[in-house]
Amino acid sequence: MDATARQMAIIEIMKVEHSVKISFLADKMNVTRETIRRDLTLLEERKLVRLVRGGAILNIPKNETSYEKRLRVQSKQKNEIAATFCDYIEEGDTVYLDFGSTCLAVAKKIKQFDHLTIITNSLPIINELYKSENIQLFVLGGLVRRNEGSFFGKEAQNSLKSFNINIGFFSGSGIDVEFGLSNHSMGESDLSREVIKRCQKIAVGIDHTKFGTVLPQRVMSIETMDLLITDFITDTKIAEQLEEKTTLIQTERGE
Repeated sequence: MDATARQMAIIEIMKVEHSVKISFLADKMNVTRETIRRDLTLLEERKLVRLVRGGAILNIPKNETSYEKRLRVQSKQKNEIAATFCDYIEEGDTVYLDFGSTCLAVAKKIKQFDHLTIITNSLPIINELYKSENIQLFVLGGLVRRNEGSFFGKEAQNSLKSFNINIGFFSGSGIDVEFGLSNHSMGESDLSREVIKRCQKIAVGIDHTKFGTVLPQRVMSIETMDLLITDFITDTKIAEQLEEKTTLIQTERGE
């Protein structure tokens, strides 16, 4: 197992255990404690873990920010990401819009089209689009998560079985070159992963503040994305790494 694979395995273990001892990881991976210390130091430099005496703790936010508050954060950037995504939609497409404030920004832009089919699990998106006569709207119902206003569960997943989706748009609370797109909620992430299987093309829109954050639920790898839209990336090395894995668009490049 090379260093990158080992570090990914460490994060996966920490998603379950949250905190780990160096001795435990060394025994589990059959490497020296010094090797694990180097791995954890590199992960701390990427702000994925926090080193403590004898081990490390997974570095994740303790609380998810409220939906209403996120609507006001990076709103200009989210609108630019949404407008860029609309360039990749064609009239007559079936489009999936996932939950989240960036996806709601897409819903507001998407009304410009004359004929689209939209599938979503987001109550804010439903409220935004249900009166639009040019949009055929399908709702994936199920259990409701109040903080997000989104549906999830077996009922929502079962509703997907009859759909083929031309392009899906997803966002998240964290993104990392090695660990991909991630989110807080298990139920919503389970649904997102099921939707991905039914999409011909997959687009992710996420602003620069989310880069380097790894959350417990991995939604998809960077390689799974056909298109990654962001406002900008300050680290040119990270941008180069992403461009090797997907089509990267920075809406504010050159500004």
